[in-house]
Amino acid sequence: MTIASSSSRGIRPILSRGARVASVRPAQQKIEIPSFLLPGLSVRHQSSSSDPSKRRDKERYNYNTSLSFSDAPDPDHVHWRRVTASELTSRKEPPTRVKMLIRDFIDDSLYNPNYGYFSRNATIFTPPKEGFDFGSFADTAAFQEAVAERYEKEYGLEPTTGQTGGLGRQVWHTPTELFKPYYARTLLSAILQSYKLNHFPHEPLVLYEIGAGNGSFMVDSLHFLKQSHPEIYEKVEYRIIEISASLAKGQKARAEKEGFGDKVNVINSDFFKWDGTVNGEKKNGEACFVVALEVFDNFAHDMIRYDISTLTPYQGIVAIDASGDFTMIYEPISDPLIRRVLAYKRLLPPSPSTNPPLSPPLLYSNLLRSLYSSLPFSANLSQPDFLPTKSILFLEHLREKLPNHRLLISDFDTLPDAVEGRNGPVVQTRYGGSMIPCETFLVKQGYFDIFFPTDFELLRDIYSVIMNSPSQSSTHTVPSLTSPSPSVSKPSIKENMKTKTQRQPLSSDFFSGVQGFRRRQVNIYKHDEFINKYGDQQEIIEQTNLKNGENVMKQLYDNAKVMF
Repeated sequence: MTIASSSSRGIRPILSRGARVASVRPAQQKIEIPSFLLPGLSVRHQSSSSDPSKRRDKERYNYNTSLSFSDAPDPDHVHWRRVTASELTSRKEPPTRVKMLIRDFIDDSLYNPNYGYFSRNATIFTPPKEGFDFGSFADTAAFQEAVAERYEKEYGLEPTTGQTGGLGRQVWHTPTELFKPYYARTLLSAILQSYKLNHFPHEPLVLYEIGAGNGSFMVDSLHFLKQSHPEIYEKVEYRIIEISASLAKGQKARAEKEGFGDKVNVINSDFFKWDGTVNGEKKNGEACFVVALEVFDNFAHDMIRYDISTLTPYQGIVAIDASGDFTMIYEPISDPLIRRVLAYKRLLPPSPSTNPPLSPPLLYSNLLRSLYSSLPFSANLSQPDFLPTKSILFLEHLREKLPNHRLLISDFDTLPDAVEGRNGPVVQTRYGGSMIPCETFLVKQGYFDIFFPTDFELLRDIYSVIMNSPSQSSTHTVPSLTSPSPSVSKPSIKENMKTKTQRQPLSSDFFSGVQGFRRRQVNIYKHDEFINKYGDQQEIIEQTNLKNGENVMKQLYDNAKVMF
């Protein structure tokens, strides 16, 4: 995301265990889906060009790339302009005759202010003002039914006819909203434990929230501090970095309404462009806590694939022709951010997250890869490998602007119905009360949500490398991370994986802060483990128990993790 992606989002719903959905109410009616939304169907498209010779009048498999065996990009694509998502923000309609990196395609699809998905289709679910009375529900099913009833009462179901064709906005259920105020208290309890140990009473508690949505975490946290920790509340400073002007305005109004206007500072800015100042004052020297709740799942990813015979990586490019059809193009790695992410991964111990996504026999044997490549109809490229490039860019910017922070992240580590590939996204839209999943991210811009699982172990390790390295500003440039392509390594992958010391560092200056590889003190918890560790048994956990003894807050998000 530009942090549009984070700031206009909250945690997505998992109201059926292990799945992320936008509505808990099953659709009862038969749904007729517009043909352009069906990923598995061929669709006839016609070019907007006035030249009949340039019009496409044939069946295309634009939204299901696995069905096409002979599709090739328009030969004129070499003349098309390379664009980024930021260059398309002023456009009223999706572009044609352009090429862009996959992260730019996803950013544009989700966050373009004129046709992006979140600019018109997403709303955050709002529970009763005081939260749900969990002890009044017989079991989890009864709680889910109550949420569904409130959902329908507040938002209704969109008709499946008419101009909109049943394409409804997403209404996201977040743990902060569903388990108000107990989820926020659990997260804040973890922060307070660290704050009291290292900073209290000499330094104020400084909290940054990246993308605060409706402001519920902010309100619940400050109420908790005021009631239970008045000595900390007296000096607390709460700062929100929010890219959405409308959300920022709402957060500021809610803070004023709740009586926290003097404690809360809402910074209406894209985090990636934030200069590190608050009211014109640099804040990069102070100790602080940074909270990102379900922000990382909508950070756009890039996609690479490896040549199976040589293990050379190629970056994926989306080409959009004159009729709006999509084609994938693969080219040698040239993007500096992709190179940098691959460079970080090469510094880490070998693991399924850092190696090319191939089976071990192919990964370690040049002979087997050569034999496999010579087989008829064998693939010449590996399965897609989705790289969390915007997530890594977020960590680098955090290191640069707030080096004395401590980071708390909550997000999904696994997702059902994902697109093929390592860390592949889920692509879906809501139509007439039902979720329509897709098997590719090459879908009509603005109509589909695209979100990724987070590889927490990989994120933690790269975060450790970044935080143990000098900031980029201290070295002025980072040429070693953006010059030699990681694809030119000649030794076999088996030789390169023998020991950590055999991996050649890309820059003695940039990585001089890493004495061997060591992890920062960063822990990863499953959702229920985190609640058990930091949630007070009497004040938090027991308050979310149902009549039958089930704890709904621990049960519903079993595919989420917390990094702190």
